[in-house]
Amino acid sequence: MARGKTFGMPSAAVAADGHLPDGHLPDDDLTDDDLPDHLFRWSDAVARRLSDEMRAIAPPDIQAIGGRRGRLLQMIPIAGVRVTDLASRAAVTKQAVGQLVDALEELDLVQSGPSESDGRVRWVSRTPAGDAVVEQTLALIAAAEDRLRAEVGRRRFDDMLTTMRELGRDVTW
Repeated sequence: MARGKTFGMPSAAVAADGHLPDGHLPDDDLTDDDLPDHLFRWSDAVARRLSDEMRAIAPPDIQAIGGRRGRLLQMIPIAGVRVTDLASRAAVTKQAVGQLVDALEELDLVQSGPSESDGRVRWVSRTPAGDAVVEQTLALIAAAEDRLRAEVGRRRFDDMLTTMRELGRDVTW
């Protein structure tokens, strides 16, 4: 059985001493082997691992931007983009992107305003500081990937990356 709550099942009552009604502690018999062995588990685990590697090497100013804002910043093309198109690219709501853009604008990493061709459309583009952060972030990602590549070997890592590109090629990022 997997860790965490089971959907549709009430949680077992825990006694004052922390034991379940059968006398076991809640995690007595759980091991990582009890977790499901499928792609969702392992893709999430690799994503967490890559995030851990990034935190280990990223300077505080890059860490302060945060992963979600940093990834959105990378999705903004050099020429800029409509907020609606950025939301589609990021697979989130226009409102969520608007909030992230506002936060990035406060950090002077993007600028936004009415589109020159259609004043009703909000256009967002990176500032020179935003371009520098993207360049630094991509270098950090490459370094974090290199750390993982060194652990499992170049061929295995590159084969995994090629397979992931193939499987995810039609999915927006």
